[in-house]
Amino acid sequence: MSRIAFLFLAALLILSSESGFSQNGDTKEKEKDLLKSTNWKKWAPDPVPFLDGKETLETFKIAPGFRVELVAEAPLIKDPVFAEFDDKGRLWVCEFQTYMKDLDGSDENVADSRVVILEDKDGDGKMETATTFADDLINPRSLSIVKGGALIAAGDGKLLFCEDTDGDLKSDKRTELIKFAEAASGNIEHAENGMHYAIDNWMYNSKSSRRLMWQGGKVITSETKGRGQWGMSTDAFGRLYHNTNSAWFYTDSEIYDRQYGEPKAPGREVRAIRTNTAMNRAYKPGMIQEDGRINGVTSISGLAVHSHGAFGEDWEGTVFSFSPGTNTVGAFRPDAPMPKTTKYEHLLYDDKEWDKREFLASTDERFRPVNGSFGPDGCLYIVDLNRGVIQHKKFLTSYLRNQSAQRELDKHIGKGRIWRVVPENFKKQAAPDNLVQGLTHPTLWWRLNSQKRIVEEQMQDLQPEIVELAMNGNAHGRAHAMWTLAGMKGLDSKIIEHNLGSDEWFVQMTALRLAGETSTVNTVFPEGLKAKAAEIGNGDTPVLSAYAKTIAEKGYPDRFASIYKDKEPDWVKKDKKLSKVYQQGRVVYGQYCAACHQPHGKGLESLAPGLVKSDWVSDDRLLAVAMKGLSGPISVNGKPVTGVPPIMPPHSFLTDDQMAATLTYVRSAWGNQSKQITPEDVAAYRKEHEGRALPWTEAELKK
Repeated sequence: MSRIAFLFLAALLILSSESGFSQNGDTKEKEKDLLKSTNWKKWAPDPVPFLDGKETLETFKIAPGFRVELVAEAPLIKDPVFAEFDDKGRLWVCEFQTYMKDLDGSDENVADSRVVILEDKDGDGKMETATTFADDLINPRSLSIVKGGALIAAGDGKLLFCEDTDGDLKSDKRTELIKFAEAASGNIEHAENGMHYAIDNWMYNSKSSRRLMWQGGKVITSETKGRGQWGMSTDAFGRLYHNTNSAWFYTDSEIYDRQYGEPKAPGREVRAIRTNTAMNRAYKPGMIQEDGRINGVTSISGLAVHSHGAFGEDWEGTVFSFSPGTNTVGAFRPDAPMPKTTKYEHLLYDDKEWDKREFLASTDERFRPVNGSFGPDGCLYIVDLNRGVIQHKKFLTSYLRNQSAQRELDKHIGKGRIWRVVPENFKKQAAPDNLVQGLTHPTLWWRLNSQKRIVEEQMQDLQPEIVELAMNGNAHGRAHAMWTLAGMKGLDSKIIEHNLGSDEWFVQMTALRLAGETSTVNTVFPEGLKAKAAEIGNGDTPVLSAYAKTIAEKGYPDRFASIYKDKEPDWVKKDKKLSKVYQQGRVVYGQYCAACHQPHGKGLESLAPGLVKSDWVSDDRLLAVAMKGLSGPISVNGKPVTGVPPIMPPHSFLTDDQMAATLTYVRSAWGNQSKQITPEDVAAYRKEHEGRALPWTEAELKK
């Protein structure tokens, strides 16, 4: 289902600093106190006014051929961060009503948030009514609509099944299913989110290395590649899209055995139409350009892909990514249609005042597009948190706090909006008459939603109709029908053989991918089909032919190759005390470090350097960087690091035990072998440098 892939938003404005501790320590800083900088007064000296929906609408500049419409606003909704349509056109919204209610982040874990259901009863495109489906929640971050209610990811580390047993759109029964987003109560930025339904019948998550399936009233979990931080989306060909706060988006094709490659956003460039001073580290020289804007994104949160939507063929495959810190939505068009996509073009538009601007940009500093998706009508829906302060208290610097107070960005809490981006020549497609027809609908949302319902509810009575569609439908209808049958354990080898002879590349690709589902071991390609695979391997569609050749010669690629499984070194196992610390550190590393440095420790291009056999890991700088952060260019093992942001956030909010265990794990994993760091080491360092608020530089640490 083309869902508003989560957001989330917390990490938003630029990479982090320390929380309340660093604010309290600012006055002890012996060096030039950049945190007290008021450089923002050069560009934005005045308090920020609150604009109503109509006024904000007038601040938008949108790409030619589109218009923006207001779908819902406060008081109908408050502090929205995630939204999902059901097949009756109702919009289910997760609200963060206790997120940063003030600059102290008071009462964050009070159960005052809710999920509401919005309805447009007169069909004018604007929601008129709101029904509270579930309340007394702690900052619900994402949901999945299922039979009888919804799965809701709450901020207290629980995945809940909230049921509506009497059909009044109000949940009257709750069941705790599994632990989910456990880090949310302590570190709201780094907690599992998403629950995005994809063509292979799994729900994928950001900030996570597992996927979920809802079946028979139970949640099934499976390991998968770790992805992103806040936001997940997919396209009509089974490619997954995710991001980080400093990267517009990444792609991967894990579902189709990694055959599509991994093209990504061409860079971090961002072009707003207002100054961007309300950033956590905008006090740093060079962070803000002469015109008051930042050059590179630091607050990406959520994304959506136009794939078989209402924008037309010229926009097919375009990725829309949300930058709440710069009040913009960026658009990235592929260089060629699938399966030939190899890179993306960042679409920028001429602007008389600002030279260039994004696909959608606003001068309203409270326009905070934190999430979005393409809905049943094929249009882009944007979730707008609509507030000034979006940086979480754990990472709020004194610089941003002081600016926010003086410019009154902390005022006007409890608002929120949903916007719709519509093409000027918009013609709405009729909804399908039934679920099987939905599998072949022109709009991707309907195909995924229909598949989700059939598979999750195991509608076996529909199987004959789905088999007919799998054999004789249009290309995408056949693909969805095959995946649907696979999810119902009803995919027959005759269907695979028939579709291997199709003249549509995606039908053949899907038949190859699912051939194993017709045998007892789904990871083994049937021997009897290898001759046909070899024949397809001689075709003129490179992606398809390469996949077919691999299968014919070697069978399926290893589907677990990208899922890192940590192996505790033998020398660690021999020391029981060290082994216990190692295992504790592995857990904390997974929660706070793995999204950037990755579970395998090799780092992530454009985000963080690797830790495997790094000289930063083996000497005393490791503790210094982890406690206070790092700023500026660095070298690893004598080689300059390029292409990553020149900042590493401090993690001094970890307890002494957590910090010691994590760093000991890093020093012992992936072939590293250095001495253990103890809680006493951490405590001593914390005391010695308690007056320092700014991050270290490499030059300072070399001394």
